[in-house]
Amino acid sequence: MHDFLPPQPQPPRTAAARPGPVRLAPLQGETNLSYLDRLADRYRLGVRDLIPALLQTGGGLFKGYRTDGEVYLNAEARTRISAFSRVPEEILGRALPAWTAQEPLAADGAGAAGRFRFGSVVPAAGEGCRPCTAARTGRTKPARVYLKPHTRICPRHQRWMLGTHWIHGAPADTEQVDLAGLPEMVTAHRQHLDLLRHRPDAVRAFEVAHAVVVSWWAQQWPEEEQWPRRALRLAPPGTDPGWWRLLVRDAVTYPETVALASVLTSERTSQRLLDDTGGHLPHTLAHAPGLITQLARVANRPWLRERIASTSAGPLLVWAQHCVRSPADTAGADGLWTLHMAHRPRPIARELRTYRDAAQRPEKTAGGTQLHLGLRLTSDQAFTTGLAHARAYAAVHGHLAAPIHTRFNGYALGTWLKNHRKFAAMPPEHVAALEALDPWWRPPWTVMWQRFYYQARDHARARGTLRPEHGFPTTSFGLGEWLYNQCTGYDELHPGQQRLLAGIGLTREAVRAARPRRKHMATHFQRALACARAFTDTHGTLVSATTDTVQDGLRLGQWLSNQRSKDRAHQHRPPRYLFRGSAMGPPAFGSGMTSPSCC
Repeated sequence: MHDFLPPQPQPPRTAAARPGPVRLAPLQGETNLSYLDRLADRYRLGVRDLIPALLQTGGGLFKGYRTDGEVYLNAEARTRISAFSRVPEEILGRALPAWTAQEPLAADGAGAAGRFRFGSVVPAAGEGCRPCTAARTGRTKPARVYLKPHTRICPRHQRWMLGTHWIHGAPADTEQVDLAGLPEMVTAHRQHLDLLRHRPDAVRAFEVAHAVVVSWWAQQWPEEEQWPRRALRLAPPGTDPGWWRLLVRDAVTYPETVALASVLTSERTSQRLLDDTGGHLPHTLAHAPGLITQLARVANRPWLRERIASTSAGPLLVWAQHCVRSPADTAGADGLWTLHMAHRPRPIARELRTYRDAAQRPEKTAGGTQLHLGLRLTSDQAFTTGLAHARAYAAVHGHLAAPIHTRFNGYALGTWLKNHRKFAAMPPEHVAALEALDPWWRPPWTVMWQRFYYQARDHARARGTLRPEHGFPTTSFGLGEWLYNQCTGYDELHPGQQRLLAGIGLTREAVRAARPRRKHMATHFQRALACARAFTDTHGTLVSATTDTVQDGLRLGQWLSNQRSKDRAHQHRPPRYLFRGSAMGPPAFGSGMTSPSCC
């Protein structure tokens, strides 16, 4: 009797990949979808007809099909495409950036599979240069390629690839812009390629430079600004100027972006920035005069220096702060080219949709209200709440240097301010709202220093000149000691700190004559005590001294009155400087007299 084994399950058999009659070479940087579309076109089919049949994936592969999307293939699907197109996978992998980008799974776990994606999850792509595509393929069928900043220009045919044909309202002939008459665009492209060859950080530097230039683009510049004229020269006849200005934003600002990227990647720029700031974090771009002067020169805009000097937020200032911090801080070096979300330019497609909606429904945007995603809306509401409490606090105290544990009207204002000080990438409109309440709400030094400064400022306003040459006699002991320490370390202070101190009389000349509070007050007390003994030796008591009494050039009566006031206000003084004589003791001073050095 024989034992029979049950039949074992066999893996599903897939149809053998057969080569097609046509060999189709890919274009460098082409999207998978574009290559497959051109392959289907050679057989006079649509991509949604040929590829699902070739891969045996069914009609759901291209669900939600759009020409600006991308299709990702697994290993089995790539093998079939390679065999059918008669092009080795190695060649396809080198030419098509997304050839092995993702690995979608088949429905039954085996076999060919694909996934169609579109929208923000797909890198920027657009139609390649038409003359170049026709020359390489021998056909007029356009091809879509992944567009990087340096590949948007075709220097041979002087074209700029916009890559926005799918945007609602964009004419078909605006996919590519003729750059004839703008030689600075081609020159900037050569500089860009040279930068990419010689600087390993050129790609990330260009992203930062682009964000900076786009932030300038949104501002109101003088009439001599070149961008409007450049945009007008590129515009086709009959185009809406406002709509066209948004569409060609990246093209019009390209030369300035390349110039700024060259400046940011220069080691000379970093060294000049360190020399200008003395190693201190710049609070505004005015603290980096060499940087903004160089930017104005390379951008060919002499007036730019004054326009951006007061900038206290944005990607350029964050970069400058990281650059100053990086020599001594590894985290600063790592974050040098970090571009925070709040500083990233809005995509052109979104700008155009906003412009279109404003034109179609002006009543929705008349109040200036912008629609945001849910998280942004929640963040804006939270900021509005905190700003209202900050405004009320500033109205009472005159500043926003609140300690971290401060609760104002039940709101944790100190923690809220601390969190926003640490967030370097705040939206510029939020920074401007807080600076309107206190220009130094986020100083590049400690908030404790700022609180002491505000005490000194308020004291100077109430009591007059601080008199550093006399050891700050009218201030409290702690404030006087702090002021003297600022005088002794004046040269090491931040330029912004020096300007603040100069505003209350502590100029560079005045601090040279500063005297220490402790030594000066102790000497003054001993001199006053000697005068009091001389008056007692003459009159037998101090009780008869009035506020007008003068002894040996000292206003002894006023001094005694001040000591009695301090003695009544502080009942628990250390008995270091108590008067011991019977004529100078308790009958004259109540509970005794103490040294002002304990104030």
